[in-house]
Amino acid sequence: MDFSPFAIAKLLIPKLPFILQTMVTNRLGWSPCSDKQDARTEIVVEIIRSVMRVSKPVGQLQAPTLRDPGIKGQMWIATAKCPAPDSHVRDAVVSGIRELGNGTETFDLPDIADVEGEWTGYRGGVDKKAPRPQLSSEREHYEHLMKETTSPVTILYFHGGAYFLLDPISHRALGSSLAKRTGGRCFSVRYRLAPQHPFPAQLVDALTAYLYLLSPPEGSFHDPVPASHIVFAGDSAGGNLSFALLLLILTLRRAGVTSVSFYGRDVPLDLPAGVSGNSPWLDIGRCMPSINANAKYDYLDPPGPTGLPLRPLQPDDIWPAKPPRAEIFCNASTMSHPICSPLAAAPEMWKGAPPVFICCGTESLEDEGTAVARRIYQSGGTVDFNLYEGMPHCFAMIFPTTVVGKECLGQWADFCKTVVSEPSKAQRVEHGRRCKPFAKAQVAYDKIDLGTMGVDDEVVKRRMTEMQKHASEREAEAVREYEKSGKAKL
Repeated sequence: MDFSPFAIAKLLIPKLPFILQTMVTNRLGWSPCSDKQDARTEIVVEIIRSVMRVSKPVGQLQAPTLRDPGIKGQMWIATAKCPAPDSHVRDAVVSGIRELGNGTETFDLPDIADVEGEWTGYRGGVDKKAPRPQLSSEREHYEHLMKETTSPVTILYFHGGAYFLLDPISHRALGSSLAKRTGGRCFSVRYRLAPQHPFPAQLVDALTAYLYLLSPPEGSFHDPVPASHIVFAGDSAGGNLSFALLLLILTLRRAGVTSVSFYGRDVPLDLPAGVSGNSPWLDIGRCMPSINANAKYDYLDPPGPTGLPLRPLQPDDIWPAKPPRAEIFCNASTMSHPICSPLAAAPEMWKGAPPVFICCGTESLEDEGTAVARRIYQSGGTVDFNLYEGMPHCFAMIFPTTVVGKECLGQWADFCKTVVSEPSKAQRVEHGRRCKPFAKAQVAYDKIDLGTMGVDDEVVKRRMTEMQKHASEREAEAVREYEKSGKAKL
């Protein structure tokens, strides 16, 4: 995306009347969102919403988000690659999917591929525009990163982007911020993107990256990282991947799979110190009530009643897929599988989970986060749940320098530090927190009952079943048309 002054001016000038009107009406309490948002938040949400409402082919949307803007400022970046392992990692993923499935799920068996990632650390003593040091190798960048690492916290990070956009390059500033706040480091995974690589390719890459941290192959930059020093983390789709990886490991362990062969070594499939999600996308079908109820506070447009986007993507050579499927990320038959949509996982599937952190706003995905947090709590797990009233999807990355943005990032980093360095302090609590950033008394907090919050389980099941039925019908019709004409339509 173009962030030049000219591009920003071109975007904002037509919206000046709206900006001025919102500033006045929000101040007077007359705007649609003034009950929960200040004028700045309302304006920024609307601007992002208008940018995201463009209808383009997937390839045109994807390409700009993968363009590296360069490295500068208060961050150390060292690119590393785990060479493609043998088939045991993929076999473990398939085994976990089968274990939790009902036999009707279909998916493409992903290729075995290299998995690249970026080690990210905080670089002190420089300003925000400092150029990247001219060092001789990525290994040397990693060595400098480690010199400024003061704690054992290692965050295995999965970026967001609806599984078809973005990259570790888009999340460098966030990784640097978390590294600074924890004293640790991040390994941000360049997992394969849909629609070119549908589910479960991303999960194969995620498990490969975790095993890579635990038992690095010869020639890797890092020493083996104990599982007790690792925290899974991600935003939006990356939050989905974090919880899907946790659910996979829990499922395999219950099935008696306690290790995975990785470069000729049996690596114990230990649980990480914790798992965290910022505005996690936990229901691929996006069918919970908050999708529509919170739409005015968020920039994510809700889908139509049958799951079709209100502004369909224009076709290109990568989408619709050939043969077609209903979802960019997965076949319709897997969209309600617990490892694909963790919202479908019953409390007993989460039993034995490490401490979990979930934060979200008054956003379209709110119901997904609250329901999953409740179920993990009901399973006996420790849940650090934070709801930020009036805030949109992934707000801490949009407003990182605001009071509420800093508070959210601080809570996230504190969770990571605690579960790694002081795990005895990560004790089970009975309440989550509702933060009211625009209350008259600056920032106010209410307690949330973790055991009862969120949408009723029967409502969740019914809505997910209905949305999967719509997707299956749409997909079946598209496949029939494709087989007749050789062209994919959705």
